[in-house]
Amino acid sequence: MKRRKIVTRKEAITKVQAVIICVIVVVAACIATYYFTTPSPEEYKRTLVIAIPEEPEGLDPQQVSWTNEIHDLVFQWLVTYDAEMNLVPDLAESFEISEDGLSVTFYLPEDAKFSNGDPLTADCVKSSVERYMDISVYAEDYISLDHAEVIDEHTVKYVFKTPPTAVWATIASNYGAVVDTEAAADKGDELFNLEPVGCGPYKVKEWVHGSHVTLVRNEHYETNVPFAENKGPNPYIDEVIIRFIPEDLTRASELEAGTVDILRGVPIDFISRFEENPEITLYYVTTPGLNYILINVRRPPLDDVRVRQAIMYAVNREELKNALEDTVLAWYSILSPSMSCYNSSVENYGEAEYAYNLEKAKALLEDAGWVDTNGDGTVDKDGRELVLELFSPTDRPLLKRVGPLIKDHLSKVGIRVDIKEFAYSYIREKTNAWEFDLALRLYSWSAPGGIIPYIVHSEYANLTYSNPEVDHLMETAIETADETERTELWSRVQLILLEDLPLVPLFVSKEYTAVRSEVEDLIVLPPYGQLIINDVKIRKEG
Repeated sequence: MKRRKIVTRKEAITKVQAVIICVIVVVAACIATYYFTTPSPEEYKRTLVIAIPEEPEGLDPQQVSWTNEIHDLVFQWLVTYDAEMNLVPDLAESFEISEDGLSVTFYLPEDAKFSNGDPLTADCVKSSVERYMDISVYAEDYISLDHAEVIDEHTVKYVFKTPPTAVWATIASNYGAVVDTEAAADKGDELFNLEPVGCGPYKVKEWVHGSHVTLVRNEHYETNVPFAENKGPNPYIDEVIIRFIPEDLTRASELEAGTVDILRGVPIDFISRFEENPEITLYYVTTPGLNYILINVRRPPLDDVRVRQAIMYAVNREELKNALEDTVLAWYSILSPSMSCYNSSVENYGEAEYAYNLEKAKALLEDAGWVDTNGDGTVDKDGRELVLELFSPTDRPLLKRVGPLIKDHLSKVGIRVDIKEFAYSYIREKTNAWEFDLALRLYSWSAPGGIIPYIVHSEYANLTYSNPEVDHLMETAIETADETERTELWSRVQLILLEDLPLVPLFVSKEYTAVRSEVEDLIVLPPYGQLIINDVKIRKEG
């Protein structure tokens, strides 16, 4: 028979004391570890300062034609892309694509709220996408959406007429963000464009035009992105100040001085300098888009394709690349390598067909009747010299720099160019009204179906070029689910555009972001270089 040990009262008290001592030791060790290895919040700055080159045209992503870092921080979209360009949940907890690919169901968190505290329900998502389709200049993004269906308070389904191949780029971007339509109705669209309400990590405190936008933390923010450790409001960053600094030197100097923490639109002259600076880290992504010369094909003599082809041959892209210190890719086609449906054979064709060739350019101009009759270096026809205005943006550093080079390139074939510098927003207005000759423009979008129609199709954007065959191919491509077939269709579109040349491709840019070394745990995501600041902390100097 096994005997039980009898524990005396004295022995029991001793054991309890031992346990208490062990607990005290463990707690003390944890406290010591925290204070000696984990910096306290007081060691960090509470304000993050970001400098950007261009002031936004508005803050409501459904009312603007382009977006920036402000929209990224104020708004949140149902799903997003990770670093490998896979779709992952963001606002939605999860999502399901039907077997036929014609519907997508999004499951929302039960406690989701907008930054003003309004509940964010399936009805809100439905009304938000419907408002986008009513007022956005890019309403055609959702042309394949039949309707949004509310399943229950926290479940919404998008039902499509055709596979949403081009729509994902919008859904997973700040254009597809969920906006508070009730707040928009109460404020009115004009005021809402100044004081929008979203559900992103920050909300708008003030917009001082010509200077900055100040954002403050949204305490209701929640995310489901897998790449951020912190799924709620950033505990270290109370406010974000986004400053508009169009001057390259000023913007870069403020980063070096430490008055700016993150710099967007890094000036070319500073890239190598920043690379050698131990206090600065550089990030870059290859832009899913193109920098190009838009041509008014309705205005003589640019309505003659031979003149447009002469411009294409006369541009020395390698010189542009060298002038931009190898921070761009010299480019001859319409889609960039970071876009869906990119086909390298089209780019190879464009490079072979339109390699820099001054003699071909001169021959085309002569064939079109443009010759230098008086020997002054400028070709003329019927008593008129070939003089063109080139709109160059003051607030797009790469395009601004290449403007004088393009002027020089075209002068070598007898085309005189007068450069007119304006803000990029003004250039967009003038090109949309057909009031231009040549304009330095750019686009940035990951799916061709969401951008190319707006560049080349007059019915979409009131621009100057339309080709029925191109229109048909684009419509077919947008409705085609198979990636291989869709790539072939967009390749055919590009080949026609390279023949008609309503635009002249120049280069694909790399988007650089410069960050002070005090900034910790920043994520810069492709394809646009979106700043993920969920986990960011900024050490105080000294």
